Parts: sequence; structure tokens; C-alpha cells
Amino acid sequence: MKYAISNWIYGNEPLRNQFIRLAKYGYEGIELVGEPDRYKIPEVKGLCEEFGIHISSVLGWSIWGISGRDLASPDENERSAALKYSKSCVDLANEFGVRILVVLPAPAGRTAPSGAPQSEKDWMIGYQTEWNLAIDSLRKLSAYAKDRDIVLGLEPINRYETFLVNNVDQALRFIEQVGSKNLKIHLDTFHMNIDESSLANAVLKAGNLLVNIHISDSNREAPGRGHIDFLHLMRALNDINYSGFLTLEPVPPGSDPLLMSRMSKNTPLRDIYAQEGILYLREMGKSLRA
Repeated sequence: MKYAISNWIYGNEPLRNQFIRLAKYGYEGIELVGEPDRYKIPEVKGLCEEFGIHISSVLGWSIWGISGRDLASPDENERSAALKYSKSCVDLANEFGVRILVVLPAPAGRTAPSGAPQSEKDWMIGYQTEWNLAIDSLRKLSAYAKDRDIVLGLEPINRYETFLVNNVDQALRFIEQVGSKNLKIHLDTFHMNIDESSLANAVLKAGNLLVNIHISDSNREAPGRGHIDFLHLMRALNDINYSGFLTLEPVPPGSDPLLMSRMSKNTPLRDIYAQEGILYLREMGKSLRA
């Protein structure tokens, strides 16, 4: 297995510090949060060469409350801005020779169709409308990404953070309707622990469509601090011949993961989680081979 860390969990920490940490604990990759204006291309390439770390993927940063990130919005201007933003993330990935961009069909934090309908009829109408709008957006984005040899990894996230795509079955249906060969699946063990009956079975369903996976435990902390059966999960990854990165994404306890990750009291956890997580997963790997 290859190991990476998604760098949004480090807030505004200098990128060099992140590379130092990852190199110290033996990571091969780093996933960059999709904020293209944050990076200086020569600087990032220099850090990769200096520390021997690859950029494993780019994470589309579609968060409810950030304007221009909602690919399912009924507002045409918002949707158009979100498509423009997503294309800029494709361009960022292409600059670094990265082949994977993780995308959300609707932003994290929006848990209902627009207007938060309260009747079953209005909810279903809103859901289907925004599902169709997201399908259209992903068709356009997939075509743009395909021309640049970029694969999109559609991420299902849990019901408490989005309403549109929560599990692998919905992701498979969504991908089928988009009909683009470069739209595949990205999974996340924290979200899966909520909305999948079996993490291993979800991996097996995704099969060769699985191109990337975020790893944290049931409590969103480092692997080994919760109750996820990572041995079972890694066995399933082996069964589908998964060759991508295990991208760790542990965050400190708290109701707001973005805020918790930035809090100074939690800064020591950055090294603790990075070390604990990779050691734990490597032990699971050894158990598989035993």
C-alpha cells in the first residue's frame, strides 16, 4: 500500500512543514486541497523533489457557504461558477501531473434541496431536480477533465453533511447516468462508517472504479482510535487489486472539523496522528501477508 495525507487537515500551516512531517513518518504522497490560488507551482514542485513525495490527488473544496462551489445548485450563476472553479482544480492537477481530482456533486454542509422543503413531494421534486443538475455539471466537467487526462473521483459523504450522494450504490447510479468513462469513485471510511452497512462490501461494489480512498477511524481520528475493522477493509482493497493511495484524513474531536484542525491546542495531534495512523495501517498490512 502507498500512504498519503490530505493537507486540508493542516489548515494554513506552511506547506514546507507539511512535507517535513510526511517525509519524517514515511509517507509517499500528499493530497492538495483544491484552492489553486494558494499554491506557487515551482515551490510545490521543488518540495516534491526535495522530499521525494508525490502529489497523489487534488481534493475539490466544495464546502457549503463558499460561493461558487455548488455543482447541483438551481441557481445557474452559482452552478456556472462552481463548474469554472472545478475546471481550475483540473488545471491545478494537470500542472502537477496528478491524475485524480476528488469531486462532490453537491457541497459538504448542504443537507437538503434548495429551500429545505418540508413535504415529501417537494423534497422529492427538489432532490430529482438537483440530481439532474449535478449530472449535467459532471458531464461537462468530465469532458473537460478527459481532454487533460484527469480522472474524477466522485465522493459519497454521509447524510449529516449532504443530501445528494451518501453511499456507493448512489454513486454507482450517478456515474452510470453521467456516462463518462473518466468519472470514477472516491470513498471515505468516516463517511462509509455512517452510511454503508459494510465498508468492505462497499469497496467490493466499487471494484475497479475505486481510484482513491480517505482513511480515518469511526470517530474521524487516526486509524486505531475508533472501531473500524481496517483489516477487513484492507483485505477487500486487496481483493479488488486496489493500487491507489491510502490517503489519511484524521481530524481532532469536535463538531466543526475545519475549526478543530486549526485550533492551536490541537497542533500536537498533527504529528501524533500522522505517526500513529501509518504505523497502525502498516501493521494491518503485515497481518494480511502473515
